[in-house]
Amino acid sequence: MAHLPLVDLKRLHEPLARELGDAFARVLASGSYHLGPETEAFEAEFARHEGGGEGICCGSGSDALFLALRALDIGPGHAVVTVSNSFMATPESIVRTGAEVIFCDVGEASRTLDPADLAQILEEPGAEGIKAVIPIHLYGRRADVAGIDAVLQAAGRQDIKLIGDAAQAHGSPGVSQDTTLTCYSFYPAKNLGALGDGGFVIAQNSRHAARIRGLRNHGRAGKHSVSEIGLNSRFDEIQAAALRIKLKHLDEWNQQRRDLADAYRERLGRHDGAGALRLPADAPNHVHHLFVVQVTVGADSTVRDRVFADLRDKHQIGAGLHYPIACHQMPPYPTSRALPVTEHLTDHVLSLPLFPGMTLDEVDRVAGALEICLDLRAPGTRITTPRGARL
Repeated sequence: MAHLPLVDLKRLHEPLARELGDAFARVLASGSYHLGPETEAFEAEFARHEGGGEGICCGSGSDALFLALRALDIGPGHAVVTVSNSFMATPESIVRTGAEVIFCDVGEASRTLDPADLAQILEEPGAEGIKAVIPIHLYGRRADVAGIDAVLQAAGRQDIKLIGDAAQAHGSPGVSQDTTLTCYSFYPAKNLGALGDGGFVIAQNSRHAARIRGLRNHGRAGKHSVSEIGLNSRFDEIQAAALRIKLKHLDEWNQQRRDLADAYRERLGRHDGAGALRLPADAPNHVHHLFVVQVTVGADSTVRDRVFADLRDKHQIGAGLHYPIACHQMPPYPTSRALPVTEHLTDHVLSLPLFPGMTLDEVDRVAGALEICLDLRAPGTRITTPRGARL
């Protein structure tokens, strides 16, 4: 039985091989290898695609978050609120500025920042030092930015800025309009991934955009001088050229992701919430970076790990864990705040394969294997689309 990976990037790139090769040749012949015309063109194209604002490329998604925080003058003596059930880059970027991380719990269904818990944080000691909130659009689902903003308004905290972490939400319509600054990662497995690392910030304020452009290039004020301490986060022309090609396919790929998520729901829906399995809730503008189910059998937190291992070892299916250790459970980011929903998710989430080019036969294969692993052996609903079709 052939191994089915969580993400198949070879399958994604094979149809683009010739076009990518031509782009690489164009960059090679240009003699311009970073922050050149390809980067400038991609900055405009991607910002426009995401809903508007000024786009700035940088070296990674982690740098994008750090640069956004720096552009808002966040540093020592300040605090930033975010969530813990995500990749470590977000709290890491906060700590890099010298600011404190405050972790907010998440909604049980949304798995994104819970506005009600944010309201509680704003009443806790030290809340006066909070200067920003970073809602994470997790797994491709948009965070409740309107609800977060309503909490800030009700608390009279219009001084708190919103920075969107959209590293898993490329192409969610208008996402860049939700927040003052919106940050992306182009890690290869993202909905829009580079052939290496890369990051992006969309700024709604031209002053923020200009500052980020300077900060990403050593804080330069000119060729031979700097106005402040920055970092080397320049963007490679070869990545910009590749991303310009892939951007043309992003909407189609995101639709395939939605169709695959619908197929999983059709195939596994009869088991949803009935016992061991809980499917992710859908939401408007969801782009399904990941399809993350919850595996729960009573209070047993070992069942998810057994199912993950059985899918890999017995069925040759590359499931994923996003995320088995919450950030606040790691030594650099301790917290005294209770985060019960976050910690429950940490023990029970399991990511199923989902990527553009995946077939419905493969959805059936994953669903059937999951039923076996969870002893849900009754046949599920069959998908009516012809077998083997690519969505």
